[in-house]
Amino acid sequence: MDLRQTLFGPSYLKMAISAFPKCFVAMAILSSIALGDDQELKLLAKNQAKSLSIAFQNAASKAMPAVVTVLAKRADVDATLDELDLLDNNSTRNFNIGSGVILEEKGLCVTNHHVIKDTKGIRVRLADGRELLGNDPVSDPTSDLAIFRIASDTPLPYVDLGNSDRLQIGDWVLAIGSPFALEQTVSVGIISSKGRALSRIVEGQLLQTDATINPGNSGGALIDLDGELIGINTAIMTTSGSFQGVGFAIPSSRVQWITRELSQFGKVRRAKVGMRVEPMSQAQAEKLKLPVRGGVSVTRINPDSPALKAGLEIEDVILEIAQQHVFTPEDFRSIVEQLPADKAYPVNILRSGEKRTLEITPVIAE
Repeated sequence: MDLRQTLFGPSYLKMAISAFPKCFVAMAILSSIALGDDQELKLLAKNQAKSLSIAFQNAASKAMPAVVTVLAKRADVDATLDELDLLDNNSTRNFNIGSGVILEEKGLCVTNHHVIKDTKGIRVRLADGRELLGNDPVSDPTSDLAIFRIASDTPLPYVDLGNSDRLQIGDWVLAIGSPFALEQTVSVGIISSKGRALSRIVEGQLLQTDATINPGNSGGALIDLDGELIGINTAIMTTSGSFQGVGFAIPSSRVQWITRELSQFGKVRRAKVGMRVEPMSQAQAEKLKLPVRGGVSVTRINPDSPALKAGLEIEDVILEIAQQHVFTPEDFRSIVEQLPADKAYPVNILRSGEKRTLEITPVIAE
């Protein structure tokens, strides 16, 4: 690294500002270089911007072939209309328009439940313009996810699943879908937050992003810079009906679990342990010398439940279950429902300030 790169680095600037006014000589050198190398700095900034642009292009080009426009024929459409009419013919009037993502070359496609809910036929348009039928839809309304099979005689492009658990707030992401029926639209943003809960709309923890999402993006892809699927776009928070900077996606870890359950069993089997948990009160957290979001407090235990059989008690604080940290009630519910049932898992708790480990065996919710 040469002198110019060193002096223009953020660590140097931070040091120089914090040391002011003891660094007049260094600041003078900095000003001199800045005035003398204005063109070089502009070129550097331009190249950095181009590098980021290329990263976006590469990610989008990798995933876009696997993102489809989903048109689900509305139940109230006249039955005499041709089920095989082209999507361009009265599409917005006759179809619910959303997006979908192909997960396997044999045509397994995932979308939102609300995109295909109460419809009587599914067609998709691929990125290359082909129009194909979607068959055998299966939905899980609780998670707002659904799958179907795209009928094709040839292998279809598909997206690789990324690991949403490794995402960090501030990571770049791209949203791909068909907002307002504008197919293959790409927007860019960051992960704004993780573990969001919208229980009145969709169960499970969600990713929050400021990548632009609008009606028609539902069921589309949220990808990382490797072009891997890290979420399915599903909702926005808005007072206008359009995007206002707050969008939500179902994490790929949950998408993988839901689609596997729907594919194998035609429904999602959810585990339960028969108790209710709530956030710790501030007084309780201070007494236990824990952060408020350092665990969850047991507030109810159902009779003859796995929790009762495990020996849990009211006001126990759960720190971990199945070797996974529990910070909030949403964490607890998300972890528990995905556990394979009829197997014992360790539960680390605090009871009267003392750490204990119990074993709990979840059962499948009816």
